[in-house]
Amino acid sequence: MSLVTALLLASSIRAIVTLQPIVRAAPSGEDAAAYLVIANNSNQDRLVGISCECAERVEIHEMTGSGSDRRMEVREALDLPPSRLIEIQPGGVRHLMLMGLRRALVAGTQVSMTLRFEGGGTAARDFRVVDDSNAGWLADLARAAPRRMAPFAFLAGACWRGTFPDGRQTDTHCFSPIYADMYLQDRHVVDGAPAPYSGNTLYRLEAMSRQIGFTYHASDGSRTIGRAIPVENGLSFPETHRAADGTETPIRTTWLRDGTDAYLVTSEMRQGAAWRTMLRMRMERVGPSPTAP
Repeated sequence: MSLVTALLLASSIRAIVTLQPIVRAAPSGEDAAAYLVIANNSNQDRLVGISCECAERVEIHEMTGSGSDRRMEVREALDLPPSRLIEIQPGGVRHLMLMGLRRALVAGTQVSMTLRFEGGGTAARDFRVVDDSNAGWLADLARAAPRRMAPFAFLAGACWRGTFPDGRQTDTHCFSPIYADMYLQDRHVVDGAPAPYSGNTLYRLEAMSRQIGFTYHASDGSRTIGRAIPVENGLSFPETHRAADGTETPIRTTWLRDGTDAYLVTSEMRQGAAWRTMLRMRMERVGPSPTAP
């Protein structure tokens, strides 16, 4: 699966999109765990039932409690809030359990299940049978990873450094794909500043808005939230900066490629009805990015 790409492109009954359906291989007569992602693009809804001709019944299991009180419970339904992803994934707190298999589930094959929703609609989905749930899940995530963060392809995996107009301070950004390339992390450090300064940006593709969003947290307590919009030869970033004291400032930034190993940064802030240039800088590739933890 391309988790996000398919969620954006797929369509299904009643604006419910399902993705990454996998089920673990198991012999006839035993039980098998299944996983998927559900996105609700419309109003509040609920998953109220699942069935499969291959099993006596399919149950929604959820882990509750903590420590010695942790236990698995059967849920009659699963809430599907609007504009949210519900990930029923290996290692998570939920899974679907196919109880009493009527036939063996063999890796490399598919099995069909029907999902029923509170409003009366249904959706049939083919689940891929895998030997290893964790490996199968991650393999599906990675299949179309480059398409998810394609606008950042020239940055990912590398560190870039630029010198501020004062000629004394430098800014180094290192971009690392993380979580099976579902996100892109940008860690940066400013050297030569009067006080230590650094920050961390996390870019992700928003399934509902179909845009790349980001959140930046800085060492001075400030935060910036915005979007990354592909433009000719680069990226544009409409964003809002929130200082540690709560003051908010609209900012717009562009990164334009300058050959294969550099890009030009222009950043402006809004003052009243006008925009004032804050920064112009050329960032150059300086080496590979350290592997993100």
